[in-house]
Amino acid sequence: MHTPASVHFDTAAETQAQRQAVLDRAHAQHPERFTRRPRPPRLPEQAWINQPALQPTQ
Repeated sequence: MHTPASVHFDTAAETQAQRQAVLDRAHAQHPERFTRRPRPPRLPEQAWINQPALQPTQ
């Protein structure tokens, strides 16, 4: 749910905070739509456009 650029340039945490704010507002306005507090997806450790193929160990 994050672009490789946002992970690479360290803006993913800011994006996640903005998403959490939106989810919090939605939960506050319509709590009946949720069974629990919504959370954004976890931050990825890596993001690839074209992930290199794994090289077999020799």
